[in-house]
Amino acid sequence: MDLMPGKVSELYEHLQKGGKKMKRDYNKCRERLENTMLGITPDRVPLVYLTSEDISARVSGLTIRELASSPELLAEKTIKVNDFLGGDGMATAINVYCGPFEGLAYAKANNKKNAFVWKDYTTPFVLEGQICKTEEDIENLIIPDHTEIEPWPTIFKAIAIIQEKTGIGLEQFSPSLTWSSIQMLRGSQAYLDVRMNPDLLMKLCEKIYLSQWDYYQAYCKIAGQPSFAFQCTYAFNQHMLSFEDAWKFEGQFIVRFAKESGLPMIIHNCGFKPYHIELIEKLQQEGVVILALNASHPLDIEWWVEFRKKFPEITIMGGLHVSAEMENGTEKDVENRVKEVIMKLGTSGRLVITPTCCMPWRIPLNNIKAVTDAVEKYGTYPINSTE
Repeated sequence: MDLMPGKVSELYEHLQKGGKKMKRDYNKCRERLENTMLGITPDRVPLVYLTSEDISARVSGLTIRELASSPELLAEKTIKVNDFLGGDGMATAINVYCGPFEGLAYAKANNKKNAFVWKDYTTPFVLEGQICKTEEDIENLIIPDHTEIEPWPTIFKAIAIIQEKTGIGLEQFSPSLTWSSIQMLRGSQAYLDVRMNPDLLMKLCEKIYLSQWDYYQAYCKIAGQPSFAFQCTYAFNQHMLSFEDAWKFEGQFIVRFAKESGLPMIIHNCGFKPYHIELIEKLQQEGVVILALNASHPLDIEWWVEFRKKFPEITIMGGLHVSAEMENGTEKDVENRVKEVIMKLGTSGRLVITPTCCMPWRIPLNNIKAVTDAVEKYGTYPINSTE
């Protein structure tokens, strides 16, 4: 039987009182990830969980709004959740990427708070297409001040606290240029705009860019200067847009951001039919430095073997789809998948096991633990691929 939020929180406290080691060596976590990105072989394959509101609520026993009530509480619970999961990451308990809470910021700034739907124990969302329903809405769209409009200041202050306490909280700066915001603000009308009203859609893209640049400046001012951007690229999927349209309405803005910020990129794409090769080649042609690719698809590990041959300098962050073995398989299924990924992709470094994307509520906690155990079992260097 699965555990409700309060029970998971009780389990955490019980394990600590029982003497089981929960606290991680944060210095080793940081070194592991830094060395991997630099192409230096670490002591073992790093593991990063993309912590979501769902998992954070389960482990902490708090609602999403309770987690967002103060930076001190958010920092405390973020450390607690990540220590409970294990691995080497420190993702905030409330997701810092420019997704749903960027939608909330737009809703507040434009006096449309009713467009945002709060949930107690899962990720809240924006009613798509309500904020920019008309051309006039786009013309008059107010860019949120990310130093003032909550929950951004609370999230950024929490990151600063986490960084001070652990040394690994800062590197989670996650812009999302531009399609996720387009979908939130404009809804399905955006797909018609691509063909019928591209100039209007481009005007919205420009405003979204300004908002995300403000997000970046606020992040630097309150949390600190990140050394890379974890860039979400949702337009670059065959089931979303053609590559040409994705480049027009998202790709060129990624390039602009990379050049204006000077930050290298980790590219994130959790879609099912991504344009990985085309996007990376195009970004590299434009002079964008790509540190890593974080994705769940394709699921075929052999595709990733070929990717490794083509881009040996790019770290692969992935290996598991959260809705595959982790949600529907056994602990042994999870272990076998992690082992196969490490043996085929991790023998020479440049691999971070990263279940993708954010973990939903329904994933068994035993399967999360199975990922951590498998990385520790098979991921220590030197890796014997014949095991």
